[in-house]
Amino acid sequence: MKKRKKLIIGIGVVAVAAAGSIVVLGQQAQDGQVIPQVEVVQAVRGDVQQTVEASGTVVSEEEKTYFSPVNAKVDEISFHEGEVVKAGEKLVDFNLKDLQREEKKAAMNLESGRLDMKNTLNKSDKAVQKQKDAQGNVSELEQKVEDQENYVANLKAQLAQATADAQARASQEAARQAAAAQAAQEAQQQEIQRQYVEAMTVWQNETLPAYQKQLNELSVKANQALTDYNQAENTYQMAFQAWTADPSDINADTLSQAESERSEAQVAWQNAQTAYEDYKAQEPAAPQLTDFASGSNGSDFVSDGTNSGSYEQVSQGTSSAAVDTSGIESALEQASSDLAEMQSELASQKAVAEADPGAVTEEEKEKMQITNNLSELDQMSAEELVEAAKKGISADFNGVVSGVSVVEGATVTQGTELFTLQNTDHVDVNVNVSKYDYDKIEKNQKAEITLAGETYQGTVREISHIASQNEKGASQISVKVKFDHPDENVFLGVDAKVTIQAKKAEDVIVLPAEVVNIGKEGSFCYVLEEGVVTRKSVTTGLSSDDYTEILSGIDEGEMVIRDLGTLQEGMQAQAADPVAETGEDSQ
Repeated sequence: MKKRKKLIIGIGVVAVAAAGSIVVLGQQAQDGQVIPQVEVVQAVRGDVQQTVEASGTVVSEEEKTYFSPVNAKVDEISFHEGEVVKAGEKLVDFNLKDLQREEKKAAMNLESGRLDMKNTLNKSDKAVQKQKDAQGNVSELEQKVEDQENYVANLKAQLAQATADAQARASQEAARQAAAAQAAQEAQQQEIQRQYVEAMTVWQNETLPAYQKQLNELSVKANQALTDYNQAENTYQMAFQAWTADPSDINADTLSQAESERSEAQVAWQNAQTAYEDYKAQEPAAPQLTDFASGSNGSDFVSDGTNSGSYEQVSQGTSSAAVDTSGIESALEQASSDLAEMQSELASQKAVAEADPGAVTEEEKEKMQITNNLSELDQMSAEELVEAAKKGISADFNGVVSGVSVVEGATVTQGTELFTLQNTDHVDVNVNVSKYDYDKIEKNQKAEITLAGETYQGTVREISHIASQNEKGASQISVKVKFDHPDENVFLGVDAKVTIQAKKAEDVIVLPAEVVNIGKEGSFCYVLEEGVVTRKSVTTGLSSDDYTEILSGIDEGEMVIRDLGTLQEGMQAQAADPVAETGEDSQ
């Protein structure tokens, strides 16, 4: 067997220490202890070539099955199974005596088949187009629903903000007017004003906020009930679509359940809306000045005319907290209704988009085409059939005959399978690669194929992207390696060994694979730094069986400890004298 370098050194050679992991005898330290020696290897530049070895079966890239073009007797067969034939070589001769065709009937059958196929394909295309349109509508409707949901959320925010702003303005205006009235009143008026402002403050800070809070909570509940109702309506529509497509007991039960839940959600929404409207009509009235017109001495307050409008202005200012939000509420109700309609339409379009359109499958198309092809054969005139019989069957390419299902003297009909011809000019080896190696392989990588003691050059032609399972349940990837120049010694169906020249790193820093360790935190090496065993993390690249590419962590020329033996990190040690290593392995 020839030698093949697994590592091609670009500059210099790999230096390693003398035999032995640790030499007990070594130089003495200042304290009299013997410093142990360790075997080291030098990081150098070189090339790392990965290879992937596998075995597989030799197969043809192309094969053709030949069928009888006529109803006739086979006069002569000039081949046998496993025989190599040349392109253009005549392989089958037919007897011409009994060739009779019913051309008109065959023509009518052919036209009928074509019309049936055209009609079926047109119906299939319409169904598929309807589904595609629905799929396109789904995306558009989803965007509209999202926009409408954002619009509804914005209206809710506007409603809350309007209420809060009105409360703030009313509170500020009431405070300003109360202060003005308080300053304008005489001593008798001050006590009345104090009582009134105190009552008004309680109304503003407790009564009215509590009312607004409860009103907002009822509004939120009503909106949530409307959302629940819309969702129940969508669920009902989807259940109705499913029941319409398949009125089974399960779908009928689902539809009944959805209808019940929709009715319950509708009642809940109507109740929540009624509670909101009833409570809204119960807005608490602001305290009136007349309620505080009598002082503690029992005398009624009489205005001197200069401040007669003060209490009325305070009352009017505070009552403005109940801002009119009917416009926003109306817009919110309409927007929620529109959102429910959009969601219902979206559910309907999704049902169409996800339903089986009943499209014609590729197998059905192929079957119809085969039927039409057979009809075309039937439609051939007697003259055409005789001409076809005269021509017989010849090989379309160089190949090996397989699957012979006809004998001389037999009478065959149109479409009868005769034999299969496998191309010997375009040959592959089908191999399976493990999940640990498939990422190293790329199309057009070169390979060596060993077959019956002969070595052929090959090229990776195809890599499957679907893994299969071997008999042990392990994942594997199918790879086709093409013979670059197959010859007559290449036999189909036999086993062959393949060595793929996989990924390669050139002119990189390399180390022997055994000096690179792998831990929980990644790869690392041990080096000597000022006579102390030190651990250094490294980043690795490609690896062959013997060598590993170092991307970072170790510099060119740096000495790396090959084997620690009984030493540990932090101990003192010295490097043994290195010796040269060629990096060549016998294959």
